[in-house]
Amino acid sequence: MVSFSHGGAGYRCAAAPGDSEPAMETLTLTIGEEYSGKRLDAALADILPRELPEVFAGTSRAQVQKLIAAGGVALDDELVPKSRTVKGGEEVEVELALWEELKVDRGAIQFSEDELAFDFPILYEDEWMLIGVKPAGIVVHPTPGMNEPTLVDLLRAKHFRLADTDDALKPGIVHRLDKGASGLLIVAKDTPTHFALQQLFRRREVAKFYLALTLGADISGHGEIRSYLDRNPKHRQLFRTAEEGRLAVSFFRVLESSHLLKLLLVRIITGRTHQIRVQLQSRGQFIVGDEDYSRGINRELMHFLQGERDRSYKRAWSEALPDEAKRRDLLAAIESCDGIFLHAWHLRFRHPHTGAEIALFAEPPLYFQRALDVMGWQLPQRDPRELIDVG
Repeated sequence: MVSFSHGGAGYRCAAAPGDSEPAMETLTLTIGEEYSGKRLDAALADILPRELPEVFAGTSRAQVQKLIAAGGVALDDELVPKSRTVKGGEEVEVELALWEELKVDRGAIQFSEDELAFDFPILYEDEWMLIGVKPAGIVVHPTPGMNEPTLVDLLRAKHFRLADTDDALKPGIVHRLDKGASGLLIVAKDTPTHFALQQLFRRREVAKFYLALTLGADISGHGEIRSYLDRNPKHRQLFRTAEEGRLAVSFFRVLESSHLLKLLLVRIITGRTHQIRVQLQSRGQFIVGDEDYSRGINRELMHFLQGERDRSYKRAWSEALPDEAKRRDLLAAIESCDGIFLHAWHLRFRHPHTGAEIALFAEPPLYFQRALDVMGWQLPQRDPRELIDVG
């Protein structure tokens, strides 16, 4: 271990055995007392460039926030949020290998027109916000180390005004929508509006309805799903229902059904990551195209549609789709989807500044509509609140 000291902070770098110079894999700092009362990200944005300029010269607070969000900073051996207030005297460990991956300012990456050749049709816009339709297969905002274009990159390239937020990688973003899902997304143009919209979501004053095309056995006509979600210990990017975790509440109604295929309307009360996908899986319903949560039934469907034989679900598929032409059409619809058959269909809320009611519907993507046409199904014409009344 090689130790250094400079100014109000002491630090040391871990050296690999046998190396003549520090390997610079982990940097350990002691926060000086003069930083007492400051946020962790603000303190490190000041300390790091001064203490180790050859590594951190020119580092911005936003870059430090990315490092903290990526799990590259531990305060007294604990991963903490960027907003944690320091007292002085704490020990901070910084993962330098991760810093090297993240130190390029993700927000400054310039993408070509071809890379940003996807649409975000805007259905509503005023001086405070805009609401558009995200296509499937597009990530909403960048994450540390990500090199693919996102919706935020598109909005920046088109010079939309986006609200500053606590997370520099999520300007204007109010709520989540999975990469594989399509549908309505709200973007705030200024910080007060961003805060006001987030408060509406926290108070559950935004009605959110989704359409899901699913595979699975019989399920009751409508109901509530209330469960706790936490990360899957074997696949940390995925989630599962559990006895403890974050409470998730959803309501559903079966709109159409044909043996193993169903069209569901889902209203979410909470907004947990992968909530609909995990909760439907817990009820034996698997979203078409969602390999992460499908337990193989999506592959069984594709095998059947491609004409393969002797599959366990063959009889059920044959009953649902006896016409070979319809099988080919459904196969084409599924293959043209860049994500999963989950669509944020309807939003309804009171404008945080004017009080006017905003109620928007986003037509499903063409591949989704094509699948419905194959099945002879239509979307309901009634107010979704009449179909799912949560009181």
